[in-house]
Amino acid sequence: MRVLLVTKGLDLGGIERMVVDLALGLSAAGVDVEVAVVNSHRDRLAPTLDAHGITLHRLDGTDTIGLRAARRLADLVTDARFDVVHVHGPLPAVVARIATRGRRMITTSHTPWGSLRLPTRMAWRATDALDEASVAVSAAVAASLPGRARRRAIVIPHGIDPARISAAIAAAGDPHGPNTRRSDSRAGRNDVDATGMAGITVVTVASHRDAKNYPNLLHGVQAARESGAAIRLVTIGDGPNLDAHVELAHTLGLDDVVTFRPSTDDVLAEIAKADILAVASDYEGQPIVVAEALALGLPVVATAVGRVPEMVNTAVGRVVPPRDPGALGAALAELATSPELRAEMSAAARSRLNAWTLDDVIAAHLALYTDVAAAAAG
Repeated sequence: MRVLLVTKGLDLGGIERMVVDLALGLSAAGVDVEVAVVNSHRDRLAPTLDAHGITLHRLDGTDTIGLRAARRLADLVTDARFDVVHVHGPLPAVVARIATRGRRMITTSHTPWGSLRLPTRMAWRATDALDEASVAVSAAVAASLPGRARRRAIVIPHGIDPARISAAIAAAGDPHGPNTRRSDSRAGRNDVDATGMAGITVVTVASHRDAKNYPNLLHGVQAARESGAAIRLVTIGDGPNLDAHVELAHTLGLDDVVTFRPSTDDVLAEIAKADILAVASDYEGQPIVVAEALALGLPVVATAVGRVPEMVNTAVGRVVPPRDPGALGAALAELATSPELRAEMSAAARSRLNAWTLDDVIAAHLALYTDVAAAAAG
């Protein structure tokens, strides 16, 4: 079987990691897989594909594709050597659907329908009937799709890699490593708060973009500390709003509390060093970092977005409303001030038996590809 995976970018975001994991898993399963990236400048994960001998097509477009990249994408997806074309991202999906007339086409929706721009929703809805199959990364994303797409969407969440989880646990060490950026040069004295309590490390892994709502998280951390919780925050991610978030941390008096770190290929090791994972987003599809944190034994405090309520219950964490820093701060404070509760949640998280693994994900996609290829041939 020959499969073409199409993605907007290959940076260190969750969607991109999912595409690369899928490509590597399919290749290991004997599938002849190639990957096309629309925005060639977003290529942090490209060396991973190169290292495994997976062909990468750089279309030299932008996040909004562009005419030249659209033409290149159309030429590629109509290449008869591919049995299945699987597109991740709404705008590339529209171009690919029109070019292929939907034959051999699968699209995966990663984010809730309402989070897309109106022109994108209109174009996507006008062409979605051309798909041979439609995938959503969570039941919440599937439920957000318009009627016809919602009724036929197949839910395939992303899965954890048990080998990576074990390696991250083994590699966990000093949380105060190099290559960090803090909101003030005075940072570094945050192991103990003003009362002498040992600090609890909260980690978040998110790009510095509006949807991730760092102000919600920073205000929540401030509220938790004002209630007496000795927490510090480590953020891992890049993005256009980073400077604004550094300044906000300074304004809130969190200079000695918040550490800003760039994106890293070894994010699991960073998560494993922490005590709590926080997700403060306004919307998500399936934050794979939540599943990974639970597998690492971290309690999770997250907003009720996307697949979060499906993964997090009161045994392993707390789910709070979006855009409510008071609720977020109260949940962080509850966990931070109770080592017994954190220990119980950690044990419950590690014992969960219903987490999807990468092997499950690859098997589900292989079954789907077989059906789509047969339908296209018929």
